[in-house]
Amino acid sequence: MVLCAVLAAEVQVGATVVRHEEGAEGVATRVARALERARQSLPPFVGSGVLEVRAEISESVETFSARTGLPRTAAAGVVEGEVLFPPARVVDRMEDLGTLARHEVAHLALISHAGPALPRWFVEGFATALVEPGPTASGPEDCRALTSELLEVRPEVRERAYARAAALARRIAREAGGVEALWKKLGTRPDTRAFWRMQLGEKTVREHACVPSPEKRQPALRP
Repeated sequence: MVLCAVLAAEVQVGATVVRHEEGAEGVATRVARALERARQSLPPFVGSGVLEVRAEISESVETFSARTGLPRTAAAGVVEGEVLFPPARVVDRMEDLGTLARHEVAHLALISHAGPALPRWFVEGFATALVEPGPTASGPEDCRALTSELLEVRPEVRERAYARAAALARRIAREAGGVEALWKKLGTRPDTRAFWRMQLGEKTVREHACVPSPEKRQPALRP
């Protein structure tokens, strides 16, 4: 049985705790329930039984953006092992809170398992690939441009970038032998260099994922 209790400025549902301002208990309870359902729906190999989810509803959009480093139009972000949401008035208008909760809880699980050194495009993409089926990228991307678009102010640009990042992460998972196989590889908690050099078949992660950077042009030699 899942218990729900409001303690001062906190709501707890199962293994999920959401901090909030006074007067936002209703929104916080909705968020806590969505996050707890997301925690319980993680794939068995993730080990969600030992994962505790902590979240906070920000007091203002400015605070949310400053703490997460995300655009003011973003829906949520993970900061120091916690899911940070915009103010209650913004969250209250969110229609697809379940999908958002699954993505953010997958973030927490990935960071706890693999560490914080993974590139942003992979963190965002794999968080989606871990909990949702979808298309797989047919080839590598411009990873720098993709990362930049994930931080775009315009929501429609971000939405397309998130979909591309998820497709690219599924490509990496396929080359690793599946999502669970890739999850096990990430259990080594690789640093950034080790991640890029991780061997998947005959190629590294970088070679599978990212188009080569243009070679720097050499200055012309004067005769």
